[in-house]
Amino acid sequence: MFIEEYNKKLISAEEAAALVEDGMWIELGGAVNTALIIDKYLAKRKNELNEVKVGTFIDISHYEMLRADPNREVFKWTSGFLLAPVRECSKNIGVCVFKPNLYHDVPRIAREVFLNKIDIAFLPATPMDKNGYFNFGLTCSHLKALAEAARKVVIIVKKDMPWVYGGYDEVIHISEVDYVVEDDEFPTPFLPFTMPPNNEDRMIAENILEAGLIENGSTIQVGIGGMPDSVVKIIREAGVKDLGIHTEMIGDGLLHLINEGIVTNANKKLDRGKSVFTFTIGTRELYDYLDRNPSVAIYPVDYTNDPFVIAQQPKMLSINSAAQIDLMGQVNSEQIGLRTATCKLFQVSGTGGQLDFVMGCLASRDRKGKSILGLYSTYNGDSRVLPVLDRGAAVTVPRSMVQYVVTEWGVAYLRGYSVKERALALLRLAHPEHRDWLVEEARKVGIFPPNYNPPAGKPENVLFVRE
Repeated sequence: MFIEEYNKKLISAEEAAALVEDGMWIELGGAVNTALIIDKYLAKRKNELNEVKVGTFIDISHYEMLRADPNREVFKWTSGFLLAPVRECSKNIGVCVFKPNLYHDVPRIAREVFLNKIDIAFLPATPMDKNGYFNFGLTCSHLKALAEAARKVVIIVKKDMPWVYGGYDEVIHISEVDYVVEDDEFPTPFLPFTMPPNNEDRMIAENILEAGLIENGSTIQVGIGGMPDSVVKIIREAGVKDLGIHTEMIGDGLLHLINEGIVTNANKKLDRGKSVFTFTIGTRELYDYLDRNPSVAIYPVDYTNDPFVIAQQPKMLSINSAAQIDLMGQVNSEQIGLRTATCKLFQVSGTGGQLDFVMGCLASRDRKGKSILGLYSTYNGDSRVLPVLDRGAAVTVPRSMVQYVVTEWGVAYLRGYSVKERALALLRLAHPEHRDWLVEEARKVGIFPPNYNPPAGKPENVLFVRE
């Protein structure tokens, strides 16, 4: 019965792209679940179309539509989390391409704010099973919510997409689908989504360990980048045991912890025995591990990133990267402000789930939650610890919610401390060459009184300092 319905709804990629008309709003999915075959055939229609709004998130692939229409004259791109393929769009066109939302709120936004406003959702998935279900595979996130909000749903079947067991919203039934396209052109992207750790990354990871922030039995969330990857490596070397995983993205680093028995998920209050996540980007080895594995569970992001769910995990430990912090503790992790050559704002990534996990750790039920924000003290010679954030820079994490901050120079704890006490601690985390400048600027903006000189010695809220 389901095969008959499947065959009736089966169309070619060209026919699917031909469904798009002037003025439509389409969604292509995101991360490794991006409908690249639709992107290819829509790019060929650039001269036929006008004002087509295109939505994506976690942009890991270069889009043919953006190559065909670099100035967004036809395809009006928006993204929930910009990576390299869409950053140039942000640089050339402006930050208008970015959708700033709390990640855990995105499914609800789709269902409540954008219900019946999205014309077509093109969503990659596994082949259909005997019961008529497609599985979203490696990206759950808010794909089911997009399907429910859209007027038409086109499933892009990818034969190499792993089937990942989940909690809810990880599947869609053929009865909920308008059309099916079989994609034999674009394999599911696999890549080690990491940057090789540098010396600063290793120093930051060592500082986290020296400060005693990683404990046996912790539930961990690790973000993207060289610094979090270095922390995972340090965990492997530190003899920590009985960890659990409740994260936004699972990567190859966490797979190593699982394979080495460091992760057991035995102490978790929710999803005991399972590693929980909402999307993945990694190697084929990781994908093969996730395929029909009952020890993992993929959930929509309104579960994985819900601060109230995060708060229930034992000894929740969240480790994420930041781009800038000012002496008051305001954190920017996503945007370059107006202090640039072009004097324009530049969106480089997105809010993602960073604030979700900061809030979840802050509300920890066992009062043992720790959110750690790590950053380099400098970039291209400029200090990343600033007197105040650049004009126009986004505040990703407000100062009222910041707990632990780490640079290669030390670890500070900000929660509950005054602006002056925060500033004194963060001075010790700044690069030594920039500390005098920071003190001078702090006097100018009123963080320190005129002629104030910081006392010698380590402030009480500096947990570890590298001399």
